[in-house]
Formats: sequence, C-alpha cells, structure tokens
Amino acid sequence: MLPRDPWPRFQSERARRTAMVTLYAVILAVALAEALRALGRMEGVIFSSYLDVGDAVLSGSDPYAITANTWPPFFAIESVPLALIARISPHLSLFLWQLLGLLATWGVMKLSVEFFEDGPVTFWPVSAQGLALTSSAVIVPFLMTARLFDEHAQHTQVNVQVLWLVLWGFHHFRRHRPGLGGLSLALAASTKVVPVLLVLYLLYKRCWRESMWTLIWIVILNVGVIGVAFGPSDALHLWGRWHAVAGKELADPTPTFMNQSLLAGVKRAVTTEGGLRDPVRYALMTWTPGAARAAFMVLTAALAGVLAWLFRKNPGDLTGPRAGGELALSLGAMVVVDPLAWKAHYVALITAYVFAWWALRKGDAPRWQWSLWWGSLVCLTGSAAAIWGGHFSHVLESYDVILWGAAMLLLLVACRLDGETVKR
Repeated sequence: MLPRDPWPRFQSERARRTAMVTLYAVILAVALAEALRALGRMEGVIFSSYLDVGDAVLSGSDPYAITANTWPPFFAIESVPLALIARISPHLSLFLWQLLGLLATWGVMKLSVEFFEDGPVTFWPVSAQGLALTSSAVIVPFLMTARLFDEHAQHTQVNVQVLWLVLWGFHHFRRHRPGLGGLSLALAASTKVVPVLLVLYLLYKRCWRESMWTLIWIVILNVGVIGVAFGPSDALHLWGRWHAVAGKELADPTPTFMNQSLLAGVKRAVTTEGGLRDPVRYALMTWTPGAARAAFMVLTAALAGVLAWLFRKNPGDLTGPRAGGELALSLGAMVVVDPLAWKAHYVALITAYVFAWWALRKGDAPRWQWSLWWGSLVCLTGSAAAIWGGHFSHVLESYDVILWGAAMLLLLVACRLDGETVKR
C-alpha cells in the first residue's frame, strides 16, 4: 500500500513505485557518501574538536584552551564518550556520530510532521492511512532544507541532535508528560545555550509545569552533574572560562560570511569592520561596533514583541496546529538572533517549512505568500556552493543570503499563523 498523499504522482502504479524507490536510493546514497567523506577528512571537520574537548576532560586539562570550544560546560561531559570510543578507533567514533546525526535528521522530520498531520509517520510506507518519507507532507519540506542538512552532515555538526531534543521535549509536553519533556529540553539547552529561550516561550504561554520541570532539569544538569563531575571549584572555573570565551565571540567586530546571524548582518551593513573578512564589503554606514550591537538589540526586542503578539492566543495549550506553528516560528527566530548562527544552524527551519507547506496546501494562499515560499528556496538552496562554486557562494553569503531566506520563511509562517488555517 502506498502512503497517503504520495509524491511524485504518476498515472502508473509501477512508475510511482519506481520513482519512490529511486528517491529513497538517492537520499540514502547521499547520506552514506557524506558520512564516508567526513571519515576521509577527520582533521578538517568540527567533530575533531569534540574529541579534543573530551580528551581535555579525560586528561584533566582546560577544555576551553581549545580554540573551537565555545560550548557550555555540560558539553564537555557529553564529549567524553566520543573521546573514549575514539581511543579505540577515531573513525568508528565519527561514523557512530554521523549515524546518530542521520537518525536525528529523520527524527526531526517525523516529529515536525506529526505536529500538523494525522496518522503515523514512518520512513518506509506501511499503510494507505499513514505518511512516509515519499509523502508530500514529508518530502517537500525536506527537499526545501536538503542543502542545509547536507552541509550539516559535511561538517559533522551537533545542531540536528539538539533540534531533535527540543522537538522530542515538546512531543512529551503535548502528551502531558512535563518531566520527560523538561529533561529533553534541558539537555538541548545544556548542549547549546540558545534553546533556553524556549523557556521564555513556555513562561509566556503560562505552561507552568513544563517551565518548572525544564528549569529543574537545567539546574540538575548544569549545577549538580557538573559539580559532581568536576568538583564545585572546578565547575565554577569552567563556567567562568565559558563566559569569557562566549563574551569574546559575541564582541567580535568582524564576523565571517559563514556567520549568517542577524547580528552579523547588522555589522556588515552599518560598520566598516563587519565585512573585513568577507569576499565583498558594502558597509552602508560607518557606525561603531557598539552601535551595531545596540541596533541588534533593538531589532531583537522588536522581533520579541511581534512574537508575543502572535502567541497571545490559547495560553497554557501546547497542542494543535497553532502551537506547532508557534514552535516552528520560535525555532527559526531563535537561530536568527543567535549571534553565532552558522549555515548549519538553520536546519531548525525544517519545522517552519513543514508548517508552511501544511498551511499553503489549504489552497487559500495569495501569490505573494507563494513568492515568499519560493524566495526562501532560492536564497537557502539556490546559493549552495554545489551550484555556484565556493567563491561565488561565499559572496552571496556575504550579502546574508541565508538570513534573508530564513526571514522570508518566517514572515510566511507568521502570516499563516495569524490566519484562519490553524484553527481546529
């Protein structure tokens, strides 16, 4: 039995099955190729820094002496198992990490779709009532973000795993299991700090139990576990070192084109320092870096105000498509305001794409909303180095093309969220 809403559509059952098998084969082949490619260049991917952090913990040295380490102290504990496996075989450790990333990729797709669609969501087709990878509700949003997931796998990043923890947490919240949901969200926020912003969302929505459990677990993980693992004095030292490293990164006046955050975009636009390390420089003004950061804070506050207005309905309710759309918008905005948002961080847009596609298929979208949909694709995928080559792709990223694509998508989500399509 083919899954509900199969894609692509053919008149012949045989042709449709052939297309489906081909699609599965291509996706799995690309995933395997990226995993093997990373194994052949271990020293050039970020995973090597994960191992360095784990080795530093095992040897009792300072993990923040490693230049690439901007992660909070709890990540040092998470890196230890990777380093232990690497002592047996570094390639085995990386392969398992890549496998975990692939499983997390499917997990975020599945959980995102389940926020809006009925029926089970499985990788392979299992019934006519269910959805599978080749159902349009799944495959279309995935194709819109495939470039981001591919580059995430190339660089062996941790963002998909963190995103899965966030979505898994809200999956439990929606099923009235706040303890498990809080633990998952706390793990995400302890691995990368930015998801802690979702606690503000929970508080604003008056989800008191979910907020309480998340905060309790954050304290347990970041005070209790770190204190036991390193001792109270060393734990305080680690927090101080992380604060210094993170502050230095945030104050950097010259972000590279790889940084696609709102802060980096503001710096490029209004300061002469902002584009010094980019292929092109186009400062429209000559503000100081301090003034650029102030402008960023004003824009962030304005964005928070817009979100607060959009999220004003249904306090205490995390179920239904509206709550899923609010989470999708929060995830995207969270990355935009992250001062260290690289391209791979934008895999968080998958939930926004799932919501937008679900809403657009209602059939009442004006043309300008479809323009935002296709414009986001042009910016996010059409700027890939695989299309233009590395140099021109970097030029496009100097003009914040990833940020602009995300902004188009989030505007589309905000418009559909405030419409009639998300009512039960």
